[in-house]
Amino acid sequence: MKHVLVGVLLLTGATAFAQGKGENRRMEKERIEQAKIAFITNKLELTTNQAKEFWPIYDAMQAELKEHRKTLKDELKALKEEDAKKDDASYKKALNNMQDGQIKGIEIKTKYTNKMGELLGYDKVFTLGEAEKEFKKRLMERMKNAKGQKRGGPSGQGGPPNKRSFDE
Repeated sequence: MKHVLVGVLLLTGATAFAQGKGENRRMEKERIEQAKIAFITNKLELTTNQAKEFWPIYDAMQAELKEHRKTLKDELKALKEEDAKKDDASYKKALNNMQDGQIKGIEIKTKYTNKMGELLGYDKVFTLGEAEKEFKKRLMERMKNAKGQKRGGPSGQGGPPNKRSFDE
């Protein structure tokens, strides 16, 4: 299964390179998502059957959380736009709405983690949280390194060019 996932990632990467900028961004996002699936599947040691049942639950949770975050973001944006018209009671109501939103996010996660726990066992759900954090950390490091290499820092160190690099 690992070989198949690696092959898919390589093909996706080659295809993304051949596409235009807008298409390239979409392909890059898909490539990252496929890498995340492969990483988490490997970390959780999912069998093929477990993966077939797990990923629809995980994807549904992510979609619901994304929609929920969008709603919270829209509410916060509306608050900022009306900032001059707000009094203390309005801010209190807004804070209560934000806290209710955080509770709703936890409720969404709880609902889906219970489903995943019944399917895989709660030890794997715990490992899922750690795997997500590790994947995100590795992704950020890779993005930082790639950005640094594009900037042409000395010896691939990255960062913006400094005065010394112009003098040499």
